[in-house]
Amino acid sequence: PPNVAAAPDPAVLGAWRIEQARSEPLLDRSAARVDFGPDGQLAGNGSCNTLRGRYTLTGNTLKIGPIVTTRMACATQAMEQEDRVLTALERAASARVPPHGFLTLADADGAVLLRASRIDAKP
Repeated sequence: PPNVAAAPDPAVLGAWRIEQARSEPLLDRSAARVDFGPDGQLAGNGSCNTLRGRYTLTGNTLKIGPIVTTRMACATQAMEQEDRVLTALERAASARVPPHGFLTLADADGAVLLRASRIDAKP
């Protein structure tokens, strides 16, 4: 039989507003978001620039491939915040949506790198 990849956890799929990256809250959450598509595509905004990449999710194990971004310059604060978001995504090794409903990305040691709330709330 053909090698079939495990389907992503449906709780992780969809659009998320990033609330916290690398233990610091985001000051202006409106732009910072990430969307895990069912096709393994990752899209979003780091705070200033749009981002795209690919990911695989097997169980809770997450691997995000190289992330490409647009190259706009923004205010220093937004650029620093975006750096935290991109670093958190690059270091993420697991993704969970615990009962509190926040998406939580953690590194290989279990340290929380990013927390996000769902944008497209499911009924």
